[in-house]
Amino acid sequence: MKNGVKVWIINIKGGDRKAFEKLFLRFYEPLCQFSWQFTHSRHISEELVQEVFMAVWKSRKTLDPQKDIKSYLYQSVRNKALNYIEHEQLAEEYNREIEWLSPAPVTQKHHYGEKSQFEKAAKKAIEHLPDRARQIYKLSRKDGLTYREIADVMDISVKTVESQMSRALKILRNSLSQYL
Repeated sequence: MKNGVKVWIINIKGGDRKAFEKLFLRFYEPLCQFSWQFTHSRHISEELVQEVFMAVWKSRKTLDPQKDIKSYLYQSVRNKALNYIEHEQLAEEYNREIEWLSPAPVTQKHHYGEKSQFEKAAKKAIEHLPDRARQIYKLSRKDGLTYREIADVMDISVKTVESQMSRALKILRNSLSQYL
């Protein structure tokens, strides 16, 4: 099988889509199962494996048939999965940081239907965020999207989502500091 894979790599280097399809079909399912050990999500595992194969296709001209593609694929999937886990942990941390922005249930209100000063100030502060930071904040907090999903929706990197969310939270903390 190793010689067959080397031939596939040589052909993939030349742009052979059939050889790439054979490589994909040979390793896709085992890589998904490997990724699942980290993510515990079939959907996320499939997405990460597909990203790795896309990267292989995009950089096909630099492939070395003498190097073990199997090791490369597994290492790439492992790195993607670990990055995903790290990102999810960061997102959880950010969510915990701003729990105070979600109004706590009030047991007694003096003026029914009237929003509290904090709620009004929070809404106003959110609306005054820079456009991109506001969009990202709302997609995360209102719509419940993960940073990866926001990145896909807005066609930006996850790092950009993280930095814009951090920016939004900093602005909101400063704007609402009198209520905290």
